[in-house]
Amino acid sequence: MKKIAFALLAAALVFLSTVGLGATINLKTTWTNPTTNTDGSQLTDLAGFNLYRTDGTRTKINTSLIPATSGTSSSPYLFTEAPTASCTMTFVVTAMDSAGTESADSNTASYVYTPAPVPPPPGETPSAPSKLLIILQP
Repeated sequence: MKKIAFALLAAALVFLSTVGLGATINLKTTWTNPTTNTDGSQLTDLAGFNLYRTDGTRTKINTSLIPATSGTSSSPYLFTEAPTASCTMTFVVTAMDSAGTESADSNTASYVYTPAPVPPPPGETPSAPSKLLIILQP
C-alpha cells in the first residue's frame, strides 16, 4: 500500500466574521498540496483532502472529499464553526489518493476564538461606577 507524503506547509486560518458568544464563525484555510508519496515516488492520483478539528474529539469538518484544487491561496477552503465559549480550535488536513489511501495528518493550524462582548438587553444598562478616587503620587 502506498502512502501519501503530506505536510501543511502554509496553514492559514483566517477569521471572517462573528456576532458574539455562540455565533457561527466563518473560517478559511490554505495548505500546500503534496507532490510525492511517502516512498518518494511522484503523486499522480491526488483525489482530494479531509479537514479535521482535533482539539478534544477528532471531528471531520467536510462531509464530502475536499477537491484537490481547493486549499490554495487562490481557492481557500471555507468552512464554519459554532463555538459556545472562548476556545482554541486546532485543525489538521489529510490528503486522499484515488484508491482511498489517506495520508498522515499535516502539521496543526489553530485559531483562537474570543467572542465579542454581548451588550445588556435594553433596560438593563449597568450602573455607572461611583466613588472614583485618583491620587497623584509624588
